Amino acid sequence: MTATNGLGPEVSLAQVEFFRSLPPERLEQVRLQVRERAYPRRKVLFREGQPAEFLWAVRKGEVRIVKTTGDGRVMTLETIHPGEIFGAVAALEGSTYPASAETTVDTSVWRLSRVGLLGLVRADPNLSREIIALIARRLRGAHSRLRSVAYDPAEARLAQALLRAVRDGEAHVTRRELAEAAGTTVETAIRVMRRLEKEGVVHGDVNQIRILDEAELHRVAGEDDGEG
Repeated sequence: MTATNGLGPEVSLAQVEFFRSLPPERLEQVRLQVRERAYPRRKVLFREGQPAEFLWAVRKGEVRIVKTTGDGRVMTLETIHPGEIFGAVAALEGSTYPASAETTVDTSVWRLSRVGLLGLVRADPNLSREIIALIARRLRGAHSRLRSVAYDPAEARLAQALLRAVRDGEAHVTRRELAEAAGTTVETAIRVMRRLEKEGVVHGDVNQIRILDEAELHRVAGEDDGEG
């Protein structure tokens, strides 16, 4: 598993975005307020429409944010890695979560209550602007994926989703999860993956896909190379 955003597969609270901007005395205050919880793979942390009671942060593992469309399809909006927060804006607003969150692997998270979050922001209003800046960066990535769903063929979208999931040459995902991340059907994901296996680009096992030819996978994804 490679580093994510410069962080390793497991992070300390001081390395988490938003928290790492806090002065030492306020970070210690947060340490007393956060609660760490461990969840198994495919555990739903919250569902779309539930009251937003917490800001969440991933210590280790991975969480995907998913939305159910009007026709019943599930689409992955973004994937949250160690050191990243989620659910922050809804918690600040005191509204409901706009999407659901589910672990993709065994995962450990921190939760900070809405009351604790509001206390931090009241003490330092600049923190709310930092959260907005973080979310704005995430939205740019989400818009890019939505453009891909609108214009790229399913094969390219599946290759892009697979590349996003890769850690140390492997992606621990099911065909269903790939389909949801690419905005396509499970049947299409199975068909494309079988073809990529036959061409020697990937090798698939249960809940695991090993990348054999990363350069070719980038080409299928419509990307120049693996460095961009």
